[in-house]
Amino acid sequence: MRMYHVRRMTLPRLALNAALALVMSAALAGLAPASAGVQVQSVTPVREASKAILMTGFIVNKPAQSADLDDIAQGFPRELARRLEQSQQFSLRITPDFLSTEWPAKTPTPALLAQVAKAWGVRYVIAGEVRNTGVRQTSLLFGLWTKHHRAIEVDVDVYDTQDGQLIARHRLAAEADGEGQVGKQQVFGGQGFAASPYGKVVLDVADQAAQTILQSLAGR
Repeated sequence: MRMYHVRRMTLPRLALNAALALVMSAALAGLAPASAGVQVQSVTPVREASKAILMTGFIVNKPAQSADLDDIAQGFPRELARRLEQSQQFSLRITPDFLSTEWPAKTPTPALLAQVAKAWGVRYVIAGEVRNTGVRQTSLLFGLWTKHHRAIEVDVDVYDTQDGQLIARHRLAAEADGEGQVGKQQVFGGQGFAASPYGKVVLDVADQAAQTILQSLAGR
């Protein structure tokens, strides 16, 4: 029962301060991020900045819950970027770095968003959080039978660097029947992952997230 409420890049894993320092120094120097020692992939043909999105890594709230998954912090935003790419409405850039590593995540300031926009050549920035991938139990027949459900719950934040503010925050959630073990050997979003009941539900949520983002940006 389900309840619904672009490619891998090889970038160095930077601490937040180092990442932001690179972004800011690159922006101030008038350099693209790649010139600052960070290789950035343009997922789609480059359009004007007003139609460009930077997808960041997603913070994982409870990492132990996702121990059987292949790097959901990068896999989920990568799959989300792939779906946005398929819309052919925006050009996508993707980085494994996080917009914030604090808990709870801090909202970026307008000044920081402006720096990111200049450095990466984008108007929109998407960040997010994987809130829950845990298993819950439901006792039936006075505890004689236990049913398991595995959740996927994510928050997706969309920032407009031109306005310097958050323009949309979406929470998406679903459940798959069973404990939903996938296995780290299954590449996130790959054929084996998608063939598992839980993986299919996770990718369905990525589909919904992409459609929700496109609706948020429609007409802007």
